[in-house]
Amino acid sequence: MSWTHRSPGSNASSSSPSSTALRSVGQIHSNTSSIRIPSKLVVKSKFDSEFRRFSLDLNPERLLTFNQFRNRIGDLHLLHNIPFTLCYTSNLGDLLPITNDENFRKSFESSKPCLRLLIQRKGESWEEKFGYGTETIDRKRKGISSLLSNTQSKQNRRNYNISNPEDFRQVSAIIDVDVVPETHRRVRLCKYGEDKVLGFFIRDGAAVRLTPQGAQKVSGIFISRLVAGGLAESSGLLGVNDEVIEVNGIDVHGKTLDQVTDMMLANAHNLIITIKPANQRNTLQRGTRPRISGTDSLGSSTNNRRSVGSISSSAGPNSSRHNNTNSRSHHPAPPMPSKPYHQASDSEEDEVTQYFDDKMRN
Repeated sequence: MSWTHRSPGSNASSSSPSSTALRSVGQIHSNTSSIRIPSKLVVKSKFDSEFRRFSLDLNPERLLTFNQFRNRIGDLHLLHNIPFTLCYTSNLGDLLPITNDENFRKSFESSKPCLRLLIQRKGESWEEKFGYGTETIDRKRKGISSLLSNTQSKQNRRNYNISNPEDFRQVSAIIDVDVVPETHRRVRLCKYGEDKVLGFFIRDGAAVRLTPQGAQKVSGIFISRLVAGGLAESSGLLGVNDEVIEVNGIDVHGKTLDQVTDMMLANAHNLIITIKPANQRNTLQRGTRPRISGTDSLGSSTNNRRSVGSISSSAGPNSSRHNNTNSRSHHPAPPMPSKPYHQASDSEEDEVTQYFDDKMRN
């Protein structure tokens, strides 16, 4: 991505704050990509009281990655079973971390005459608790802080913990909120290595669908059980009896249980599953008032039937039978709903429930 720079003769005061922010972001990207790669990287590493000095030949066409560099350090200091952190001393005197390929490339700027590397056990680093790069800020404030009182300077100190970015990773997310219907949910489960299983079982069953011919029962795939400690349970985005609609963009309608299982296992490391939650209370409502779920509408219909039965039974047993006979003769069975089913319709469960309630009542 390239940014359009203003000409030297243009008026800088007429630029908007957003354009200024875009130019600064562009300068950061250009500075990162313009780091000169040395032909030989001289490293001086320190772990406890152990010092090592070595050099690495760098190939600009095939650069050394952070994982390869970290493995090289672990082999040199015999840190195979010890979790450790890597930090380097910048030209300004700050102790900065090396956690990925980008800040590893950034450390090349401070490799003259050598890259001073500090290796510490994870959790013992002072910078892990109080933050990296605070030495420069303290030096800039030293002249001002000498004029202030001691109480005010103590209030400016950082009193919260900042952990390394490598300790965080995404395990689940809700995606395509504006694409899927409001009654559905598209979930991404990210599985890293073999440390944690997906943690759910599926079963086949029957689902009700509204078609142009009316309400019909079709075969479907449902979540039958969640494993304690798995990704599905820890994310809180999947539940028992949720219907599986798609797996990584492929519709599961008409597929067998074994086929859907194979699809999920093949995409276990980046599983994108579209479900229809059994509990519609937790679905996202976009621009509409909250809708009563199908379970609630079924419960309200049951209460209505109880109230009608209690009123008719108060006039005696014969009147109750007479009223039921009249209701059957004067009120024919309601017709099947002829409205074509649309995926984005919010009243699918309500229409199906209302149809079966009216049919059972008459």
